[in-house]
Amino acid sequence: MTTLPETSPQTFPETTHGHIDLSAREFWTKPPAERDAAFEVLRRENPVAWSRPADSDLLPPEQNLRGFWSLTKHEDIRFASRHPEIFSSAQGITMEDFPREILMMSQSFIAMDAPRHTQLRGITLDAFKPRNMRRLQSWIQGHARDLVSEMSHLGEGDFVELVSVKLPGRIFGSFFGLPPGEIHEKTISAAQRTLGWTDPEVRGDLTAIELFAGAVMDLHETVTTLLPERRANPGDDLLSWMVQAEFDGEKMTDDELKAFFTLLAVAANDTTRHASAQAIYAFSQFPAQRDLLVADIGGRIDAAVEEVLRWGSPLLHMRRTATQDVTIRDKEIKAGDKVVLWYISANRDEDVFEDPMTFDITRKSNPHLAFGGGGPHFCLGAALARTMLRSLLTEVYTRIPDITATEPNFQVANFINGINSLPATWTPEGTRV
Repeated sequence: MTTLPETSPQTFPETTHGHIDLSAREFWTKPPAERDAAFEVLRRENPVAWSRPADSDLLPPEQNLRGFWSLTKHEDIRFASRHPEIFSSAQGITMEDFPREILMMSQSFIAMDAPRHTQLRGITLDAFKPRNMRRLQSWIQGHARDLVSEMSHLGEGDFVELVSVKLPGRIFGSFFGLPPGEIHEKTISAAQRTLGWTDPEVRGDLTAIELFAGAVMDLHETVTTLLPERRANPGDDLLSWMVQAEFDGEKMTDDELKAFFTLLAVAANDTTRHASAQAIYAFSQFPAQRDLLVADIGGRIDAAVEEVLRWGSPLLHMRRTATQDVTIRDKEIKAGDKVVLWYISANRDEDVFEDPMTFDITRKSNPHLAFGGGGPHFCLGAALARTMLRSLLTEVYTRIPDITATEPNFQVANFINGINSLPATWTPEGTRV
């Protein structure tokens, strides 16, 4: 683990820049268009901006003392992502700090640096063999087809409830070989609420840390229950593959398997769930783009998926911590400072994307950072996320091509680009003239 110096107490500006305050809870209640406009100002006027400590309930106030730098330009985020020797992941990956013990239980190797990050990622890659990935792709296609069959005759409903929540949950259940019944339901519920600590609708009466820690403990309980069986009788599922996988003669410990399961549960459920809802909403906002896709699904689906990922950026940010003093543009970042990489801003960068505020599936070049800016922490699940979106959007726009969503109920979040509900209507399958 990389040990970093603590950032010394300092005088913080009242806001990030002018009226823009990325640290404020209120900022993350604003509609996406308003947040996009704020990041446009930052890219133009203050692309490496300093913020006071984020409003957060994850730590006691006397411990929540660390402000952060924001990188808002595509180029700067790629630089930070590709220099892990300067920008460490080991101190946490979110703008809000978690208690150290919770960090280690929940974020696995994405909150580690080399050499352990390299070892655990290598073990994971061993489990993600081509043969195993082909099996996952067939599961994804089958679940997407079944879900659209279950809802296509209705004509209206909440797309999140009918599809977005269910598809990743079913895939994850197959993925890890979760037995049907209580274990499956409890595990999927935990995975789907883990990142909702900033949203009052998700959190309910719980504090932020109670919600997060409770969900993590439920996921660990699942692994504790399933591990003995998977070691004794390994099957065709990811937990069995992970138990057997090794790199340089090493396997994961039980605690590392629990943390990895938690990481993947969240990645497989929350991020892909929200990406599918963002896709339907985007095509509803830009019906001419939907018509282009419907006219040639086979020829345009891959480009459509990439534009959905750019436009809907499932993760709003990742965070790093400087291991040494470094200057980006004219800002002097000190060792120990938190540095937040705003993917949602990079994916609207005018220096990289022509007309970035327009959803356009015909883009000739789309170097979005939905899965990170490259380097050793580039998302391992990128191919699977693309497969899920490709399979689902192909089924939806082949069978109910006129599906149209109204305004979503967006999740209040500074990490995940979430949608809690998405009312939609469509012509029931089989009744179209």
